[in-house]
Amino acid sequence: MTKFRLNWARRCGEEKAAEFGFTTFPIDPFEIAEKVEIHVEAKPPDMDGVSGGIIFSGEDVGIFYSTSIESEGFQRFTVGHELGHYFLEGHPAEILKAAPIHISRAGFTEGGSSIELEADHFASGLLLPTKLVTQALRNGQIGLVGISELSELSKCSLTACAIRAAECSPYPMAVVVSRGENICYGFLSEGFKRLGRMTYPRKGAKLPQSATLEFNADAQNVLMGRNVCQQTSLEDWFEGPAGCELDEEVVGLGRYGFTLSVFSSEEMPDDPDDDEDEESALIESYTPKFAYGR
Repeated sequence: MTKFRLNWARRCGEEKAAEFGFTTFPIDPFEIAEKVEIHVEAKPPDMDGVSGGIIFSGEDVGIFYSTSIESEGFQRFTVGHELGHYFLEGHPAEILKAAPIHISRAGFTEGGSSIELEADHFASGLLLPTKLVTQALRNGQIGLVGISELSELSKCSLTACAIRAAECSPYPMAVVVSRGENICYGFLSEGFKRLGRMTYPRKGAKLPQSATLEFNADAQNVLMGRNVCQQTSLEDWFEGPAGCELDEEVVGLGRYGFTLSVFSSEEMPDDPDDDEDEESALIESYTPKFAYGR
């Protein structure tokens, strides 16, 4: 799976949002499905581990989503993901090679098939278009507060908003998702990467001695969605140049068992090149599947 294909899928999502007349947040995937005559149905909570699916039956298409996770962001992203399978060129044919029904799995999936990753990025573009995300971040507060405001504005999950914030941020910022003592994946904004030579957080790497590591040591912090904020530095976390202080904002992601850490500082300037470079700041070593939940 190439970065080009994922960016293509995201842009397709953004184009669909504009095509259906959405120029402000929130973007409603249920309304889009209705306009193309796709029946969308909620399934009972007993569909544990299944986020949703799409069914191709002759000329008719249906989408279903699980209610096992009571999160509007989860459900909206699931429907957006399935719309990706409907709209993205080649997806219906690929699905129909196996069966008329395609099922998606909930939660963080480290890896996944190419069409699953493309559908994730389609959904992120559909629900969180670059222009709207950048505008919201520029008008909002720095760091986790701004990401939370974006989540409320867009009605998308905190994690999806954090990932898109790092991709679109007008100021230097980084996000890392971890579990226990290990890093799962991370994103650095273009402005953050220009702060100097540094080591990128890699999948499977051990967390440095940090607020995040201490936070993860207590599983209740994660389960209860608690949050902390402490000072760290580019040197401590990313082996970057000394003297660059950062806020390390940490929040538990509940039943998923993961933790989101956001790194930023009001002392750092806006990225002067953010309007010229809208490409993803995805760490090259790993492409995560978007988290459907918080």
